[in-house]
Amino acid sequence: MDLDSYYEYVRQTGNLRTVQHAQRWSDGVLRTFGTALDGKTKRALAKALPKELATSVKDVFWLLHFRDPNLSREEFLQQAARRSGNSSSEFAAYPTLAVFSGIRQFIDPDLQRRVADSLAPELSKYWEQAGTLYGALGTVVEGH
Repeated sequence: MDLDSYYEYVRQTGNLRTVQHAQRWSDGVLRTFGTALDGKTKRALAKALPKELATSVKDVFWLLHFRDPNLSREEFLQQAARRSGNSSSEFAAYPTLAVFSGIRQFIDPDLQRRVADSLAPELSKYWEQAGTLYGALGTVVEGH
């Protein structure tokens, strides 16, 4: 998958109106994702992603950041929504799953497992759920 196809996939699968919305949500979700991963996994993920996506994962500034090992799905969605310029954590579920599903296409199964192991349990389940989403909807981007 190339970057244009990725953004189109996030747009369609995430129920977003434009590619610009997909880019904004992708950036917000990936910046939030970067705070949920341990450093080693975050660096490995960034290395495997295209530069634009890797920048979103890596470039999160926190004055003093400690990863929350019990981060809930709801808390993650609230943070991702805020970073994406939205206030609805309910709606955030759609583009978040689309971003998770899309970035899984750039990384190998071993790194997918490492990412799942690095996440808080509830968020790890959500990450795994995204893996089944692409299998059902993968044909969306293959024609582009």
